[in-house]
Order: sequence, then structure tokens, then C-alpha cells
Amino acid sequence: MKRAEQGLTLVELLVALLVFSFVASASVYALRLSVDARDQLSAADRRIAEIQIARILLKEDLAQIVNRRVRDEFGDPTSAAFRGGTEMRLRNPVPGETLLMGFVRVGWANPGADAPRSSLQYVEYLEKDGALVRRIRPFLDDARGQPHFDRVLISDAKGIEARFLAGELRGELEWAASWPLPGGDSGPPRAVSISFSTKRFGDLREDVWIGALDGARS
Repeated sequence: MKRAEQGLTLVELLVALLVFSFVASASVYALRLSVDARDQLSAADRRIAEIQIARILLKEDLAQIVNRRVRDEFGDPTSAAFRGGTEMRLRNPVPGETLLMGFVRVGWANPGADAPRSSLQYVEYLEKDGALVRRIRPFLDDARGQPHFDRVLISDAKGIEARFLAGELRGELEWAASWPLPGGDSGPPRAVSISFSTKRFGDLREDVWIGALDGARS
């Protein structure tokens, strides 16, 4: 008598397929979680890198300020060498832009004096379409038609505000919303504070002491 052939019954096959589907689904879900985590870490790294680069540029710019006035696009001299807040209002404001501060700094490399410009550089910081932007131009004095070069420092920055250290009162720092102060001198403030809000990191603030390369405080 022949031995009965051995094999899987339909129920056993269905159970095996069910177990396999559970294992496959769990594996796919775990893989998806790891991919999402990697993407989130990459996005966070990019945002952190933006903020760190912005801090470095801001600190270097403010550390090398010089007391040099410029002329606007109409040929008129500006009210002060360092201007900020409402003092940065233009005759012809640009929609979507809010100027935060403008000043002249040293240290713009010009090897061999090959470029027809000085080593001084006019720098502006502004809020443009929900981003913190650093703007420069080839020459110190403005002129109609002169190009401007914008660099987005922080692409996701809402409610950007610049304040300027006016002094101390009873041990507390006094910050002004514009510079120069009414009736004050035309020199730069002692420090600048930039605050803004980001979707990922919430509210952030950077205080930078002017003229101190190692003076940035968070």
C-alpha cells in the first residue's frame, strides 16, 4: 500500500500567507519610518546650517563696521553711517521688503585691486517674502540702475525684528526700534538684536555686540 502523499492543506497555506503579509507589512512600515526620519533629519540639518551661517555672517559684518556715510539713489547723503528700523524707510519702498539695517564694513577682499572698487562694502539686512536676506551692491554709494545682490540667509523666518542697544537703565539693557536715536550721535549702536520665528524651531533671537568678532550671544 502506497504511503499517502504529504503536503499543505488550504487552511495551512492561508495561514502561512497571512503571517507573511503581516511580516511584509511590518517591514515596509519600518522602512518607511526610517526614510521619513532620514528626511526629517536632513531638513533639520539644512535649517540649522542656515541659522549657523546667518549667525556667522551677521557677526562678521557687525564686527567690521566703519563710520562711513553713503549716498542714496538720488545722490543725497544718508542721515547716519549706521541706520536701522524706521530710519531705513525709502522714498520708493519695494512691496514685500522691509529693510532692517544698513551700514558699511571693511574687509571686502579685492586682490591686487583688480576690481574697480574699494575694500569697503555696503551691507543691508532685510526681510523679503518671509526670509532674512543679506544684500550687497558693487559700490558704496547707490545709483539708479546699480545692481543689488541678495543672499537668502534664513528661508523660513517670520516676524523678523531688529532692535538696537541704546544703553542700560537700572542694570537692564535698553533696546530701541530704530537707529540713530532722536538727538543722538550718528555712530553705530553698541549691539544689535535680531529676532524671528521659524516653523521648526519656534522663536529665536540673536544678540551681537558690534565690533567684537567673539561677541555673539544667543
